[in-house]
Amino acid sequence: MVVTDKGARRTLAAACLALALACGLYDLPAASGRQFWSDASTYYAMTWSLVSDGDLRYEARDLLRVRRHFGADPQGLFLKRVPDQRPGRDPGLAWRWAPDLGFPWIHRLDEPRIHYAKSFAHPLATAPFVMLLGDRGFLVANAAFLSIALWCAFLELRRRGTEPGPALAVTLALLGLSVTPIYLLWMTPEILNVGVLAAALFAWSRDRPLLSAALFGFACFSKPYNAFVAAPLGFAPLLPLLAAGFGRRFLESCRRGAVMIGVMVGLFALNAVFTGEMNYQGGERKTFYGQFPEDLGPGGKQITFGNSGQWMTTDYLGPLVEGRDEDKQTKGTGPLRDPDEIRASFWLNLGHFWWGRFGGVLPYYPAAALAVLVYLLVGPRDRDGALALSGIAISWIFYIVQIPDNWYGGGGTVGNRYFLNVLPLLPYVVPPARALLVAVPGALLGLAFLAPTLWAPLQASMKPGQHAGRVPFVYLPAELAMLNDLSAFVEPWRKKRSVGDTEGDAHKGWPADPRAYYLYFPDDGTTGVVTEGGVQGFRLKPGARAEILLRALEPVAAMTVTAVGDAPGTLDVRSGAGAARLALERGQPVQAPLPPGERFAYYATSVYVLTFEGDGPGAFVSIALEPRPR
Repeated sequence: MVVTDKGARRTLAAACLALALACGLYDLPAASGRQFWSDASTYYAMTWSLVSDGDLRYEARDLLRVRRHFGADPQGLFLKRVPDQRPGRDPGLAWRWAPDLGFPWIHRLDEPRIHYAKSFAHPLATAPFVMLLGDRGFLVANAAFLSIALWCAFLELRRRGTEPGPALAVTLALLGLSVTPIYLLWMTPEILNVGVLAAALFAWSRDRPLLSAALFGFACFSKPYNAFVAAPLGFAPLLPLLAAGFGRRFLESCRRGAVMIGVMVGLFALNAVFTGEMNYQGGERKTFYGQFPEDLGPGGKQITFGNSGQWMTTDYLGPLVEGRDEDKQTKGTGPLRDPDEIRASFWLNLGHFWWGRFGGVLPYYPAAALAVLVYLLVGPRDRDGALALSGIAISWIFYIVQIPDNWYGGGGTVGNRYFLNVLPLLPYVVPPARALLVAVPGALLGLAFLAPTLWAPLQASMKPGQHAGRVPFVYLPAELAMLNDLSAFVEPWRKKRSVGDTEGDAHKGWPADPRAYYLYFPDDGTTGVVTEGGVQGFRLKPGARAEILLRALEPVAAMTVTAVGDAPGTLDVRSGAGAARLALERGQPVQAPLPPGERFAYYATSVYVLTFEGDGPGAFVSIALEPRPR
């Protein structure tokens, strides 16, 4: 069946309309049990503050408004207090946006104020929808932003010569049969960034470079890493390098960059006017759970910024490294990393970025992975595709170099949410004559990996690691370099459970036991750490396959696995270096040595991957370690 251009456009328009209606009818607070996740509480409160008060100041009425509208406390709220507003400082040095004090609205303040500690780009863009539709406006705004991205992708594919049917198929595979639709339920900037970046690239491809640069500037204010997606805008005038007029073309590239940077800096300057500091993630920044400033605690005690919350300042990008960053280390930055660990993380992340279990492009954006593969291996390749590919490559390397232990967006994320920012580049990579080679396998892989997740997007959002414990995800490697931040470990029983004395007592001079270790449970094949007969271990569910991540305090020379079966059967145990089979007897412990395999160095500890698979009965399993001699 041949799809006409008019038919493809009508189909896409109908899909966008259905998306908006579905989002408008969806009652997210009720459906979620009135729970916030990720950073949604901050963006929710910020947006309502802009709509109702015209400012980014946090006050008691903001807290009451969240409770009244959403029906819950804003758990995970990010707030900041600018350093010159601390007790003992002179707040008279601070000029702030204060419309409540009248014209000219910017005043020298004489009392400390608390502000929201996130970019105001998303609240500003979402505020008109919320003003008209209330809470439902958050999701309708997301539908509008995603619709912009869908249309930009489709129109760009058509401009590049892709036939209407394949162009529609690629558009829906890239943005529909990927993890993208799940983020429609997130009251955070992810879908906004997709829409703005798609529009910026669309303006570039239509020879509107200054409009493109301005849109990129806005996107960079929302998330500075978006600057790498602007690579086609900046590099295009420089090609070909050896052609005449390079100086003039270089100045054009600089002009575009100046507009982008000017818009971004201007917005950061506005942030300083609103909050007293340009960096919305720097300064005195905290996240709040349970207790919130300007509220009353138990016994009527006044809760303040100073006596509540957890410090969450982001003044440095990425981990601090031994031999280079000692002068930057504070209590808030955490320990220095060994340079060898950073190098090992780089080589591991280089591949895991594309095929990792929790954040890989292949399982979460399969059509995008295929587009890159088809462009590189099959072609034909053109200039726009090469420019887009440069933006993808720069983003890829930047993320894994600068934030090696969190390059996919944090423990509460579904897939790689940072790659959403890169996704608008992909329509420029798809070779027009090979569109179906991207769309069809991409759609099939999208269904294979994501169909259950897309069917239940709210459950996936609130339990972001649950899907990764199922087939086919379990056959992909876990991203060990991000061990503590993998999405499965938002459930406390799964993460860093001690077996033995892993901490010691520094005050009494007791070191930790070198044979002690931590266990991580990324799937549902176990019930976590338990103690049976005075022995610590874990329980395998009947007939289940389970992967265990063992984090030893010292490099391991040998492991011994002991299992007590609930019934006769067999248990296969595998590590990276070998395997063992245990013949289980009911209630009787059986042992087998297991070579530990290659260690992965993580924060001065050693991580090993073990897989357990039984033929039916459940079992209690314990592991004994023999550290390597020092």
